[in-house]
Formats: sequence, C-alpha cells, structure tokens
Amino acid sequence: MREPPGRLDTNVFIHAQTNDRCGEECRRFLRALELGTVQAVLDPIVLHEVSYALPRYLQQLTRPDVAAYMLVMVGLDGVIADKGLPVDTIKRWRDTPGLAFVYAYLAAVAATRTCPVYTKNVRELQGQGITVPDPLPAL
Repeated sequence: MREPPGRLDTNVFIHAQTNDRCGEECRRFLRALELGTVQAVLDPIVLHEVSYALPRYLQQLTRPDVAAYMLVMVGLDGVIADKGLPVDTIKRWRDTPGLAFVYAYLAAVAATRTCPVYTKNVRELQGQGITVPDPLPAL
C-alpha cells in the first residue's frame, strides 16, 4: 500500500545537489519521485525558496541553470502540482532578468486567472502581459 502524498521541502532539492551526509538519501528520494513510486506535493513557496537558496549554495549556477533544475523538479512523475502554473512562473523568471520570483508567480497567476495584480512595483511586472493598475483603484 502506497503512503499518502507528503509535502516537499526545499532542503531535499538542495541536498540532492551536494555530496554532504544527506545528499545520497535525497538523490534516492528524488529518483523515487522521478519513477512515480513516491508522490509528494510541490508547493510554489518551495520553488520560490529554491530560486533564492540554490544559487547561493551553489554559486556557479546561473538563473537559467536554476530554472532548468526547477523545471525538472516540477516534471517528476511523482510530483503533484498544478504543473502549468509553476512552469509558467519558472519560465517568466528565467526569461526576464531582474524579475523577482514572487512577481513571476503573481504574473503567472494573473495570466491564468485573467485578473490584475495590485502592486506599487509596477515596473517589476511591465512586459508580463497582465493588468497592473496604476494608480491603484479607490472608491
């Protein structure tokens, strides 16, 4: 009998890229996720943390390298996620220099749901093909 899906944490993906004491265990776990013998939910907040932590931990990685790794993470057979939204987020983040991951996520959600993003960081979202009211609506 298969265990119910758990939640994935960032450190599994970070350790899998190292040779530390947890690295091999995390690589085996990710292989099980890849094969679909284990299932786990990948939350957007974990992707956000990977976008921030992985290039700080492995400084040789570029934004496109990190994005490629995150796309693999999302694509693992055992990963449960609304895969279209994270893929769109990762691609926006990868393809827009200077775009913070949170803004890539908000833009992906706004594009999917056809809704505006309310922010005073309008410039962050320029060119994302979404509505960013400026000034913010009021009574």
